[in-house]
Amino acid sequence: MARRTKVGNQVIEAWKRTVVNEYCNGHINSERSLQALLFSNLRAVFAEDETERRIFVEPTVQLPGVGVIRPDIVICNSREAICFLELKFAPRAKADTKKDMRSISSVGRSEGISILLKRYRGPDLPSMKFAVSKTVLFAWAGIHAGGTEPSKEWTDPAFQGHFHLELHATTNDGQALGERYNTNALHVKNSPIEA
Repeated sequence: MARRTKVGNQVIEAWKRTVVNEYCNGHINSERSLQALLFSNLRAVFAEDETERRIFVEPTVQLPGVGVIRPDIVICNSREAICFLELKFAPRAKADTKKDMRSISSVGRSEGISILLKRYRGPDLPSMKFAVSKTVLFAWAGIHAGGTEPSKEWTDPAFQGHFHLELHATTNDGQALGERYNTNALHVKNSPIEA
């Protein structure tokens, strides 16, 4: 079974660039700017690796029999949703993950999703239906002042059999950001983030 190593490492690389080049230089002032800059860095990393991916930012995702959710970022290949990523920007506070995890856990129970482009107007586009990969990577990334222990939310039965990745950039007044990754999919190194 693939462990989503490639997309996981690409997400980590894009995250590092976003934190080091953008946050550490004062360019991120909200969760929206974090989304935008991470999206840009993901596109750059995918292009450098010559990887074809579709990236949706805050898409309206229809889950059969469940309803609608709006994850921060969904990454798809041509057939499947391979990564769901939730973001948190709370550089002066502890990040609360419960709402984000509850949202993406509903995907873990789903067989497929539809990306709804309700605000698109133009020539007809092909259907935006994607299977949820059996090896989907659920990811959470945050710039925050809280702890870096693995989220207890990963024990939700919806996540069993799936891969997860947490990316923490922890803030502390006058000090370099702390970097920590918690995962059941990749081998990663944790260290201070140097700008």
